[in-house]
Amino acid sequence: MKAVQFASVEEQFQKYAGELHASDVRKLEEWVKGQPHLPPVSELELILFLHSNYYDLEAAQRTIECYYTFRTSCKNLFGSRSFEKGTIQMAMDVLDLAILPDLTPEGYRVLLAKVVDPDASKFNLASLLTLAIMCIDIQLWQEGCNNGSILIIDMDGIHLGHLPKLGIFTLKDLLYFIQEGLPIRLKGLHLANVVPFIDRIMTMIRPFMKKELLEMLHLHTTMPTLYPYVPQRILPVDYGGMARPRKVLRDELYNHTMECGEFLANYDQVKRVDETKRIVKSRTIGNLFGLF
Repeated sequence: MKAVQFASVEEQFQKYAGELHASDVRKLEEWVKGQPHLPPVSELELILFLHSNYYDLEAAQRTIECYYTFRTSCKNLFGSRSFEKGTIQMAMDVLDLAILPDLTPEGYRVLLAKVVDPDASKFNLASLLTLAIMCIDIQLWQEGCNNGSILIIDMDGIHLGHLPKLGIFTLKDLLYFIQEGLPIRLKGLHLANVVPFIDRIMTMIRPFMKKELLEMLHLHTTMPTLYPYVPQRILPVDYGGMARPRKVLRDELYNHTMECGEFLANYDQVKRVDETKRIVKSRTIGNLFGLF
């Protein structure tokens, strides 16, 4: 097992001096300790939750609650996070996920995803998302806070045979987690090389998207309209940019995440909510999903 090199807490305070205050981290830490159903939360995680919520303590508390409750209860995305599973192995063959090495001028981290196997029989949305979240977990812990994140989904290669595979409940789970639980500052969601049936996909997902997410969603029929948001030069060379090829970045990310696989498995066992210890029962998992 390869140890995860967690981002330095000291560097987070230096990077966001004037905004990130130790006193707020302590307040959030005391709040977590007062919630017996929650697992231990590290100082770096507390900082991630605070930063992603622009240092609003109450909002950070809500994100913490959602993050651990959802990860404990949502078996669809967090039920089998093991690289020994055949579904995850197949997901790595179907999906290329790359984290671009350079930031945008605004300091945003960019993730690029593309389905590379057109065989719809191999397409399992839950497994693809499980793999992606495993990679994002490691990236978050190792990089720490950044100014924001942008996700690009290159839809080239997706066809009508994939449409029935887009399970509505899995999409609902994903959009809930992105909007309520993932401790990042999402700055953009870009669908590039959009497919002709994008309107049918939008009909499926729009009911689960808040106004803020809809406003940062951009559809691009070709790549050039993406460049005002993500400069072409930071894209992989196969997209006309200066970064290494997508496949190389993808292999690096997957290999590193696999090396941390045992750590991820241990994390999932420890970072669980114990519902028997929850003091306030009003926000159960049943109405957690009913927020939309």
